[in-house]
Amino acid sequence: MKYLGLIVVLTGLWFLPQQAMAATTSLSRAQQEKILEEAQMQYDEGAALVRNDPESADTKFRESAERFQILVDDGIVNGELYYDLGNAYFQAGDLGQAIANYLRATQLIPNDPRLDANLAHARTLVRPQVVKEGSDALVHRLTTWHHGWPIQSRLIIFGIAWIALWIAVLVRSNVRYAGFRWVAGATAIVAIAFGLSSTLTLTDNASLERGVLIKDEVVVRKGNADSYSPQFEEPVNQGLEFRVLEQRPQWLHIELLNGESGWIPSSDAEIISREITGNLAVS
Repeated sequence: MKYLGLIVVLTGLWFLPQQAMAATTSLSRAQQEKILEEAQMQYDEGAALVRNDPESADTKFRESAERFQILVDDGIVNGELYYDLGNAYFQAGDLGQAIANYLRATQLIPNDPRLDANLAHARTLVRPQVVKEGSDALVHRLTTWHHGWPIQSRLIIFGIAWIALWIAVLVRSNVRYAGFRWVAGATAIVAIAFGLSSTLTLTDNASLERGVLIKDEVVVRKGNADSYSPQFEEPVNQGLEFRVLEQRPQWLHIELLNGESGWIPSSDAEIISREITGNLAVS
């Protein structure tokens, strides 16, 4: 990890308003900065030991993750902090926790190339791989802009297309010009497509939470009790992402990427969406 990340997080801690700090944290600013420096130092020590002493490196990475986690648990909401925590968990072999924190980071620092690359690599290590199949997979590939582009980018494109459409209409009301139908049609299609895409994303985020498995050999069951039979032939492992359809005491009803669903113990997963909503994001 670069020292730039450390500087960014420290800067975020420095400019966090005192009122918010008092309301959400119990550590002083000086304590937070000390813990952050310790976490970074332990990560760097682990990185230096990876080749010659993997066991000691693993211990350092776990200690680093524990220090970063203290800051998160203390109420600090920062994209770089989640990114660093994800890296520490990844190096320590906690794939599920790594992906969970990378996903949290993407909500605060979207389009970060380091984050996108690390998340993509971590996802390739999840076993078994659960992917869309058949016509669903084709539709997903054709609508990559909807599934893969950040909501902020889609809203900007919608705004530009919408404004361009009305400019074309206003100009046409005063001056007849060739190509009006083409311009109006193209901008209207783009505005409708990206407006609908943004609406669907916002509605989906508001109604369904996302989650990640953080344990291996998780048995997905047909109901919310151990007495129910397994939903799948094989258990699933940490790092698998899902949507939460329903929550009951100690159990989650989840839907996988391929549309299959079942029940898992809530202790086997981390919930992502809405965890940072309403908190003060610092970056």
